[in-house]
Amino acid sequence: MSIKQVKIRAEDVTIGMYVSCLDRPWSQTPFPIQGLLVKSPKEISALRNYCDFVFIDVTKGASPIGTVVTDAYSAKSGQGKKIISSLTKAQAGITEKSDVTPIEVKRNVYTEVVPLSSEVAHAEKALLQLRGQFTLAAKQIAKGRDFDYQLLKDAVADMVNSVVRCPDAFTWLLRLRLKDQHTHDHSMRAALWAVQFARYIGMPKGDMSVLCLGTLLKDIGKVKLPNGLLRKKRRTPEENKEYQQFVEYGVEMLRASKNVEPRVISVVRYHCERFDGSGFPEGIMGGKIPLLARIAGIATTYDAISNPQESEDPVAPSRAVSLLYNMRDKKFQDDLIVQFIQSIGLYPTGTLVELTTGDVGVVVEQHADSRLTPKVAVFNQKKAKASGEYILLDLKDEKQSREALMSSGVAKARSVSKLAIARDLELSGYDVDIPAVTTIFMKNASKVLDSALAGDQEVVETSPKKFGMFTNLKDRFRI
Repeated sequence: MSIKQVKIRAEDVTIGMYVSCLDRPWSQTPFPIQGLLVKSPKEISALRNYCDFVFIDVTKGASPIGTVVTDAYSAKSGQGKKIISSLTKAQAGITEKSDVTPIEVKRNVYTEVVPLSSEVAHAEKALLQLRGQFTLAAKQIAKGRDFDYQLLKDAVADMVNSVVRCPDAFTWLLRLRLKDQHTHDHSMRAALWAVQFARYIGMPKGDMSVLCLGTLLKDIGKVKLPNGLLRKKRRTPEENKEYQQFVEYGVEMLRASKNVEPRVISVVRYHCERFDGSGFPEGIMGGKIPLLARIAGIATTYDAISNPQESEDPVAPSRAVSLLYNMRDKKFQDDLIVQFIQSIGLYPTGTLVELTTGDVGVVVEQHADSRLTPKVAVFNQKKAKASGEYILLDLKDEKQSREALMSSGVAKARSVSKLAIARDLELSGYDVDIPAVTTIFMKNASKVLDSALAGDQEVVETSPKKFGMFTNLKDRFRI
């Protein structure tokens, strides 16, 4: 089955058409981040208000071919007129990539979800175990030694199981980690995004583990590159060619270990290839890139956008989504990008957001069926610093959330027409004590974790290995 899309003007959309893409991120419209089967004049009106043109998937809805309206302009008069013509598929702008199979999304494969408060302790244990095994394996591979591949696989299996039970728990912990070696943190975050996406589309656990291992090990070849080359942001063409060799180095190192499955090595080998053939090391394109490598490439790119290296501030999630969205059908397969964005949502756990009331808070948990209305921990900055007061809102229940804010003295909660997230925020420029919110929320999850998050020196000093990742959140969110 091939992907068939028609680019048409928004004013030409009719009921029965399936809108697969917009000319802007879905987050900038009243529609959720997903395709839209047009069912009413109201939806058509909204599309016209927000978009100049859209993309129609003719395999999922009505086709406009044969009655495509285009604008033609007279060179002499400069005036435009509408022309209705019968066009071929190529003229209508249909994109066909016959070598690419659309991603199969299996709904309701992983339906049992435990509460975040119940899973966070298990997720913390899995995270620490995975980080320890990954760090050890990376050091041993770099020295050309054999490493315990089975232990790493077991740690990956624990991560996969945790993400399957509760996608938010691992995200929460990893987003609030201390920032140390960028490559290790980047690889673990990218693996998390990849596994979350795999869960969303209903991928079997065995394939999830292969994807996770490949994404974790994708940058292992960088240990053979000079540090100066790795840290350099602007490389000459010669330097860039040298840098790109890390992929081949990684493949060679993993093959030498003899225990790593070929499918894992395949992810490492092809994760830098791009849909339009602009990637490396082979420059292959489209469906010739293995599916798991395509997913790893998207996850890697999203994390790189969200967490730039060194002193640069990460961009807000909606900005990262917008940048990623613009790469569809160029760097990455169109439907993979759309589904990936749906899987992570506009406001991933740990995102700093501003409500329509002007209050600022942190997303602490999402609803799988309503990602635009997550649970948000909102607090009064002055009171929180002194007494730890906060308000935990479930935006899915707008009435209850509005009442909670009003009872806490937020007068504007009464007047706003809709209580919702107005926007997500960059992690700089806002006087918000993220650790305070984190501490408050974690009280619902674990008293031990709460002590660590609060900076209890006695606890931290007696158990530095267990709580090290929580002892300096202010550095992670320096503002």
